[in-house]
Amino acid sequence: MKSIGLLCFLLFLGSNLKSQQYFYFVNFKDKPNFKEQLYQPASYISARAIDRRTRNRVPLNINDIPPDSAYLAQLANLPLLIYGKSRWLNGALVLANSKNILPQLESLPFVTKVTYAGLANLFDTDGLTSERSLENQINQLAQTFSEKDLILDTLALGKSFEQLHQLKADILLNKGLNGAGVFIAVLDAGFKNLDKLNAFKHLFEEQRIIATWDFVNAEEEVFEDDEHGLSVMSCLAANQPGLIMGSAYKSEYILLRTENPSSEYLVEEYFWLFAAEYADSAGVDIINSSLGYTKHDEKAMGHKYSELDGKTTIVTQAAEIASSKGILVVASAGNEGNDPWRKITAPSDGEQVLSVGAVDKKGNTVSFSSIGPTADKRIKPDLVARGKNTVLISANGKVFEGNGTSYACPLIASSAAQLLQLAPKTQAQKLKTILMLSAHQYHKPDKEIGAGLPDLALAARMISVVKDSIIDVSLSDDDFLHLLMYANQKQKAKITIQYPSQDFSEKHTISLEKGLNRIPMKVNKKRSNGMYHLSVELADKNLTAKFVKH
Repeated sequence: MKSIGLLCFLLFLGSNLKSQQYFYFVNFKDKPNFKEQLYQPASYISARAIDRRTRNRVPLNINDIPPDSAYLAQLANLPLLIYGKSRWLNGALVLANSKNILPQLESLPFVTKVTYAGLANLFDTDGLTSERSLENQINQLAQTFSEKDLILDTLALGKSFEQLHQLKADILLNKGLNGAGVFIAVLDAGFKNLDKLNAFKHLFEEQRIIATWDFVNAEEEVFEDDEHGLSVMSCLAANQPGLIMGSAYKSEYILLRTENPSSEYLVEEYFWLFAAEYADSAGVDIINSSLGYTKHDEKAMGHKYSELDGKTTIVTQAAEIASSKGILVVASAGNEGNDPWRKITAPSDGEQVLSVGAVDKKGNTVSFSSIGPTADKRIKPDLVARGKNTVLISANGKVFEGNGTSYACPLIASSAAQLLQLAPKTQAQKLKTILMLSAHQYHKPDKEIGAGLPDLALAARMISVVKDSIIDVSLSDDDFLHLLMYANQKQKAKITIQYPSQDFSEKHTISLEKGLNRIPMKVNKKRSNGMYHLSVELADKNLTAKFVKH
């Protein structure tokens, strides 16, 4: 096994802190030596992260470089504990016994801003591990797994069948697409007893849990805390045939605790930031975040709707930067639909973030699912999955049904892993686009369910196509024909629809962009049942397809 390399989390051993403690985030003015480090990426991100960036054509830049060590050393001379550092926001999170530290921090010549991030729960810092031990406990798998994948039938999916079938993820599972080769980080509040349950036994036997870290308590243990993350993992990685199944049970995972359920302060958004940087350094392909932020325990820290603009909150800034590094960030939209707030929560307002709302087993909207749009009037959520009566597993191993966009989110993230397994070189934003294009109301997204439910079977047909082709054609109840095509170049196309009677046809001219195109065309209301013939005349070829109206 090989060490991944420099991580984004820095802890100094400290003394027992018994009084009330306060978190501050300290922003630094610059990175004076960044040019010397920029072209030595192996010193701060893993080989796997470099590979992902290469696939996504992401260049190294200044926010990849760790904060200046001399600045950190000067901070360490003050009566405080450096709790974490951020490459992306160029600063450090510090823990102090007194608010009197604020003037000292602000007076430092290299500091541009100091943000109060909230109270810390009392804990004993004796025994806190060092950065080196955190680095050592994250490893890349040196072995490969070549066993034949189980071809699953409906019975094997157990009680998970309906929620997987709603997305047609079961079709991909039956083709052996189970997330193998995909690396996922799960940011949550805890994964209680996950290490003890039969549904997740395979993750440990096959060494698919690459690492764990608790950013709240600064320790490796994440299996003794809240069970929210356990429920989320039910939708991702459970594998107990006949009972419960996630569609990415062969993926590799980093489990990161960023949320303290007993309080809500701005510091948890910084924990999310550290976890996302950590996930980036390790080389993950997907981040699943079933967490959302609006109100905080101190009212002044809470967010206004105007801040849900994709760039203002700390957690959304972090999610957008993670996306810019070639990671697909999948975030729950929030459960505020019945509350006065109603709107989505951060970081699901991020433009590049794949925001997920909830529907029931019939695809109907559910009242608790947060709605859009964003403050800057973008449609959110992007997609939906089953979030009402979602089948989950509890900390005592019992299967139950839960409600929340928290569970719709991993159903989409695991579907993305299936697609990435099918086409490993797919860039993150193309993966997001394909999921959106496959959704049932892509042509008319709304503030409640966005583009709707994705169709994984259709997405799988899209993801590997590289030549001019008709991928799908269908008629909808609203008198539209939906044509899904791939074009090698931007061009005009002439469409002819021949009706079953053979004596009636329609002609349309459409504009195709290079790449995937999903185009709705208004067609004659008096459509007869039977076989239709479609022809597409391109600049250098003709394409044909057939479809049936019942």
